[in-house]
Amino acid sequence: MTSFIDDLTAYTLSLHLEDYPPSVIPLQWTILSNGGADPHATIILFGFEGGKLFPSLVAKTPRLPENGWALQVEYEHLFDLWKLLGKKAALHLAQPIAMVTLRDQPVMITSYIQGKSLSQISKKAFWDNQQHVLALAVDAAHSLRDILDQTATPLAEGERVPSDFSQRVAKFKQTYSLTENENRALEALLGRIEANQVKVSHKVLIQGDFWHGNLIYEAHTNNLIFVDWQHSRWATDASLDVYFFLIASALASAPKDSADEMAKSTVNILLNWRAELIPVYLAAFGKPTKFTLLPIKDGMLVCCIEKAVRACMDFGYNQADDEIWRFIFTELINWPEESRLDHDKR
Repeated sequence: MTSFIDDLTAYTLSLHLEDYPPSVIPLQWTILSNGGADPHATIILFGFEGGKLFPSLVAKTPRLPENGWALQVEYEHLFDLWKLLGKKAALHLAQPIAMVTLRDQPVMITSYIQGKSLSQISKKAFWDNQQHVLALAVDAAHSLRDILDQTATPLAEGERVPSDFSQRVAKFKQTYSLTENENRALEALLGRIEANQVKVSHKVLIQGDFWHGNLIYEAHTNNLIFVDWQHSRWATDASLDVYFFLIASALASAPKDSADEMAKSTVNILLNWRAELIPVYLAAFGKPTKFTLLPIKDGMLVCCIEKAVRACMDFGYNQADDEIWRFIFTELINWPEESRLDHDKR
């Protein structure tokens, strides 16, 4: 009786792709299981052709088959990105190869990217070095802007890109006990976001989870490769991608502590970065012309709301680190308003 791995091998070798020819020696798979005991995590399999030192393929499958929708989103958006970016796609993306169901288990197959995952750099030695962080931020900003510009698509007459942000705000209010000041801040934020919609002429395909842990420096070209597109979506505003990178970097820099203390440290680091790193990062990204970008404080609040309720809304449960985003939201409420100097630096 064949196993899931046998079926995956047989299917992969049946594709007869030019770049991944069938081998007389069957593929061998190494399994990497992410997320500890989290039932909603994804299992990753690396496919090695006989005698090769590095994998040729990557297969991703959810622990729970009903979560296959997330892989379907990722596959479809990767497919769209390769069409939109053309020759540039290989500079920033793994190649989508197939989406298939084997033994009732959804599987997404992509090319393998040989390189250094930036999830491995979240160490004190790196984050305490301002120049290292600045160089990464500039590289990330250039790469992100390149992708967004390539995906920019004119809106049809009367078209409004769907957004569930108001539902996420409602879930945020329902999940966490907010102060009167925080509730007022949320209502004001919703109003400013709505007003921002009238300024836009294009939609872009945002990554939805843009942080250093989803970036790989490709071994041969040193280009930044973006991975994990399961939270990607079409949007008219790029704030979620632009500002989440900053918050996640600051969070990685913060000393390990309780959730509320880490939140305070994270925002203090962001405030320290306000003098140089944030302006340089935003200048490297550049001023959008076809899509919008919220002011720093608003964009960061959007990121906190998204991250604090994402697991609950997508999978029906709260992750252990969701609470820290609620605390970061609280700390950011007092973020100083942007000055003319901030705007000039952008």
